[in-house]
Amino acid sequence: MNDVLSKYLPEHSVSLCFELIKSNNVHLKIVNERQTRHGDYRKGISGKHEITVNASLNKYRFLITLIHEIAHLVAF
Repeated sequence: MNDVLSKYLPEHSVSLCFELIKSNNVHLKIVNERQTRHGDYRKGISGKHEITVNASLNKYRFLITLIHEIAHLVAF
């Protein structure tokens, strides 16, 4: 997973983001660009937390979006 994340995140944030994903039991999907949003958080029918983030974002926008969506999960 760290190899995949390192393609999308700034180098020094990869391990921290991986820990957030793991500790919050998140299913992360990196998806094709959507015009209306950078990312999305949903709690699925099975109760699993799912976060989607656009693959086309630069590394810093991807980081901000991922943290933003994890914040939705925590607030939920």
